[in-house]
Amino acid sequence: MEAYFQGVWRMDWGFGNPNKTAALIATLMVAVWGLAWFRRGGFWIALGLFTALGVGLIRTMSRGGLVALCAGLAVLLWNLPRPWPKRRVGAVVLAFWVMVGAAILWAAHARYGQGLIETDRSITNRLELWKIAPRMMADAPEGWGLGNSGRAYMQWYQPTNRTEEYRTLVNSHLTWLVEFGWSLRFLYVLGWLAILLLCWPRATAWVSAIPSGIWVVFGVAAAFSSVAESPWLWILPGLALAFAVGWRAWKRQWPSAWAFGLTGAGAALVIGICFVLGVGRSEIRTEHGRVLLGRGEPSVWIVADERVLGQNFGKALRASRATAGGGVAVGIAGSSEALGDTNGKTMVLCGAATEGKAGRVKEAVAKAGRVILLSPSFFPSAIGWSDDQHRDRVEVIFGEFSQSAVLTAWESAASLRRVEGAGNYLSSWTNFVFAASR
Repeated sequence: MEAYFQGVWRMDWGFGNPNKTAALIATLMVAVWGLAWFRRGGFWIALGLFTALGVGLIRTMSRGGLVALCAGLAVLLWNLPRPWPKRRVGAVVLAFWVMVGAAILWAAHARYGQGLIETDRSITNRLELWKIAPRMMADAPEGWGLGNSGRAYMQWYQPTNRTEEYRTLVNSHLTWLVEFGWSLRFLYVLGWLAILLLCWPRATAWVSAIPSGIWVVFGVAAAFSSVAESPWLWILPGLALAFAVGWRAWKRQWPSAWAFGLTGAGAALVIGICFVLGVGRSEIRTEHGRVLLGRGEPSVWIVADERVLGQNFGKALRASRATAGGGVAVGIAGSSEALGDTNGKTMVLCGAATEGKAGRVKEAVAKAGRVILLSPSFFPSAIGWSDDQHRDRVEVIFGEFSQSAVLTAWESAASLRRVEGAGNYLSSWTNFVFAASR
């Protein structure tokens, strides 16, 4: 999908996201300075490439990419030998003004300034996502699952009056930390710190600062957008790491055991801070493939099916629970296998909820105090239907326009409730759940 700002196309090089393009360009802008070390006259070649790439970076209009470049260049500049030749300094300043001119030409400076004077939704939305990440980590010790961070945020944490859709947390690091369990979270942070340690510049040669600069650019860019999900963007950092390790092997200059120990302690500290920031601040928790909403043991269990409840069933549940639910605790299982103890409680089965272990469903239904079937796509026999045991405590609900293949079977077995104007999808499903739970 192409992006524009004030009618100006933001370059994306086929990535479909200008921020990913900016991350690649910024790493290249640091990498090209290796020519100044390996080739006579390479400085001028590197400067030409740096300037051309810089103009491309401006055309992406990526603020995160620009900040990442500045961070990487700071690493490089700090390690350059001094004094700097005046002629080269002048040439670099000229290259800088070429990029400033490109920013003015394409009005990129207006985008860079957004959020400094007036509110910018792109920034405030990111801050909302990032602020909630430690809580999401603490609520899900086993992680929310790969690819589920944005979905989990919308379902269980996004304010119910907001409609923005997210696929990730718009930050590669936080996205994966939320999706991983605690052990992988620690290993992820440890991996980044270990890479930065191995790439740490050596005083013997300023060129050794280039791998460090590349990884700093990549890491900072990944903190502002979900750019690290692109495997292409890992190639240059991977080569930089290989160069750094090869250089250390050649020079026999390895970090001390003390340095590696500090790296492990640093990773533990970061994970510990995330835990402290998130623990005990939510009524949401996950365990064994289910989400528990509210304090204490759930009095309502739901086996969810998005075809019946809708894609945002979690948000709808939170909104209704706050008003009509009376604060009852609810357990939401993705399958019948993840159900908790239903003894004497309200149980809600939706759509194809009996898929999985049939015996587990029959056992849960038999123990439940009340059972609500919302647009079931299974036959009565799937729950071991018996008139004596089920007719008085099982409520079956279909939309009036439902064309379900099992509708006739349920009409023969139970007294159906038909919802006007609905098909298999029931937008008012929470009304039935909380009416039965009170």
